[in-house]
Amino acid sequence: MGHAAGVGAAARTTVAAYAPRVRGHRVVEMPKVVLASALARWLPDAQGASGEVALDVSGATVGAVLDDLFARHAALRGYVLDEHGAVRHHVAVFVDGQAIGDKRRLDQPVAPGGEVYVMQALSGG
Repeated sequence: MGHAAGVGAAARTTVAAYAPRVRGHRVVEMPKVVLASALARWLPDAQGASGEVALDVSGATVGAVLDDLFARHAALRGYVLDEHGAVRHHVAVFVDGQAIGDKRRLDQPVAPGGEVYVMQALSGG
């Protein structure tokens, strides 16, 4: 899976604690959440890493993927979601390179092996 549109190639650290799941004799591909460096710095197991951090998670929708991420890293919830459960105004979320259409609806599907890219958006002038 590629980077979100307009996102340059940066160093990416894959956190090894999150491995694909095995069912029977086959590996089940899991979605991946990629956190841009501004958000990745809040992960305790990414200390010292520079650039993006990629985490294998479970879930078939953006909301379920983020819920799995927040179950492991609760401190990120307040940076990504507002008090109503919507993606914050200054956060951008992409699924396989496409920006999510409505930050209040997190029911967009995420395919097995898909990528959810989360970054802080810049604004102002």
